[in-house]
Amino acid sequence: MLYREFQPDILLAPYIETYWTASGYNQEAELHRVLPDGCVDIIFSFEEDALLGMQPTSPNIIGTMTTYLESAYVNKVDMLGMRFKPAGFTAFTRTPISEFTDLRVSLVLVETLFDERFYVELPQKPTTRERIQHLDAYFLEKLKRDFQPEPQIVYAVDLIRQTKGLLPLTEVAYKSCLSLRHLERKFKVAVGTSPKAFSKIVKFQHTVSYLERNKDTSLFHTAIDCGYYDQAHLIKEFKTLSGDSPSYFKL
Repeated sequence: MLYREFQPDILLAPYIETYWTASGYNQEAELHRVLPDGCVDIIFSFEEDALLGMQPTSPNIIGTMTTYLESAYVNKVDMLGMRFKPAGFTAFTRTPISEFTDLRVSLVLVETLFDERFYVELPQKPTTRERIQHLDAYFLEKLKRDFQPEPQIVYAVDLIRQTKGLLPLTEVAYKSCLSLRHLERKFKVAVGTSPKAFSKIVKFQHTVSYLERNKDTSLFHTAIDCGYYDQAHLIKEFKTLSGDSPSYFKL
């Protein structure tokens, strides 16, 4: 399957991580495992039965995941997705993101998020470029009349990412000028998970990259270098978040 990414308009970059497309043909159902990354995605499938369990041309919102998600693709695949940065989704809706955590929901059923023009006009665009231009135009227009993500939560997200999920939450709260209780409440509404769960995901993502770059490093030293208590803790976290052992990412 061919996967490509496209950058959003520069004014949308603080909120949208990337647009992406996936295309190809699978004669038999192909299982694809998506790992948690702390982001919210919206996915459009333009082919009948391409993504099993998803209606064609009906956009689905994939909430922030706290574990891996398995999807099966079959026949011709033609998908377009947009990945929002952690807390970036709050620039376009007042609906708490925590309502979608670990869920895949049809946007058609959630009328409070986006108006019908968002998903009705998109399938009529014949090329990827025109589809992305449509998304850019729509979200630029919404950006003018909606609100900005809370700066303290955006700062907390960036701080957790910069420290690879290892900074104690008391420090995150202090540096974000929030009490720990307020950080936890506001963070879950804006990001979809608790700051503790988000830190675990960030540490996991960093460790996956570490394993891919350091294939000869033992799991014992990987655990130490990436901030896990011990090798057993590392393996347990990977089983929960990816369904695989850390060794799988060294192949």
